Amino acid sequence: MADPEISSIASLCQKSIPNFFMNQMRNVFGAEIINALVNGIHFLQIVYLFVVLGSWSVMFAHGYPMMDTSSQVSSYHKYSGYVVFMLCMTSWRRACKAPPGYITENSIMKFDNYPYDNLLYTNKLCPTVHIRKLARSKYDRVSNRHVPRFDHYCGWLNQSVGEENYRYFLFFLLVHTVMVIYGSIVTALLFYGEIIDKDLHNARFFNVATGAEVIADNMMVFHYLLMTHFYLAMVLLLMSIMTLMLGAFLGFHLYITARGMTTNEYFKWKEVRKWYKKATRQYQKAVQDGKVGVSVSNNSSSSSVDKGGISDDTDIGCTGPMNTTTSNGSGGTATTTTSTTTTNKTKNDIEEEIMDPGPFPQNIYDHGIIENFKEVIYPRSTRPNALKRWVDWHKTEERLRQHTKTEEQKRREDVDVVNGKTKAI
Repeated sequence: MADPEISSIASLCQKSIPNFFMNQMRNVFGAEIINALVNGIHFLQIVYLFVVLGSWSVMFAHGYPMMDTSSQVSSYHKYSGYVVFMLCMTSWRRACKAPPGYITENSIMKFDNYPYDNLLYTNKLCPTVHIRKLARSKYDRVSNRHVPRFDHYCGWLNQSVGEENYRYFLFFLLVHTVMVIYGSIVTALLFYGEIIDKDLHNARFFNVATGAEVIADNMMVFHYLLMTHFYLAMVLLLMSIMTLMLGAFLGFHLYITARGMTTNEYFKWKEVRKWYKKATRQYQKAVQDGKVGVSVSNNSSSSSVDKGGISDDTDIGCTGPMNTTTSNGSGGTATTTTSTTTTNKTKNDIEEEIMDPGPFPQNIYDHGIIENFKEVIYPRSTRPNALKRWVDWHKTEERLRQHTKTEEQKRREDVDVVNGKTKAI
């Protein structure tokens, strides 16, 4: 999702149009009814329900009756359609409600399951919530929570996607991709069956205005189907487009999962690659010009800020990095951008810093396809060792609190004795 504060198109789609329709609905149905209806639900979720339920309503009303007489589509697809519909709504509901996991002072030990790579992630405090920033985690400004293994914020779910709900997001995406592919095939076969059963290529068509007979070519057959099954044709067009879009989106998420990356990390690695190519070109040119000697840098020890423009504060939406106006932790606001700052250095200083970037850094979170998918299906924070470590930490903290409380009580009693408030025996 683009940022409506800097994009006119995003502002139109995410603010102007939703506000216009919501105001019209409040005028028609009343503000109290509409506010109660949409309380806790995002505008894109309303759009999702409108599109999905509307399309299924057209299929139930117009497509299902055609299955009774179609020679190409069996009537058992009615029942499989009901199953797909239930899976569609259930997966969406589950993905909307499943939390990604939230890092707090009390839960940090549960999610501390990844080492720092000192490239994308370094051991430091989160400047917003002032707790240790775990590897692969990120503060989400939409939910105002710190999310482990942060992937992105999804407006269709009105939910951050992170360590504990990424599996439900993938299932939601898989079900909807299968739904539009299955729906496109069945609807196309319904139209093909209409052509075959009615022998439309040999049928006689007449011009309504002139009464003249028109030759039945492909365009005429298409026009006939469009006019007689307009709503179903629009649903087929929508499903065909969504097949391409959802298929590409699912393929992207399967790819980054197989490579041991999140969406957040994918765009960070893109910036690392840009930095690496630029640093390599600068070094090779400097060597050719005789300006530097051969020296290899330890790229694994550099910070993420040095490697590219995606900082830890950059928001990640469904379509990539977003520029956002955010709180700076002290009551003010700061604009987060994806560009790096430049320092005032002389030409000689820059030349002296040029060195061989060495081999391209490796992703330490990539443990192979099987292990990478296992981490998604069975998150580390839900495994027995993480839960045991979390419980043991809580027990230790409780013992320390009790010990501190006892020591404080003894100290107060000693003070009372000294002050003569308690008579010693």
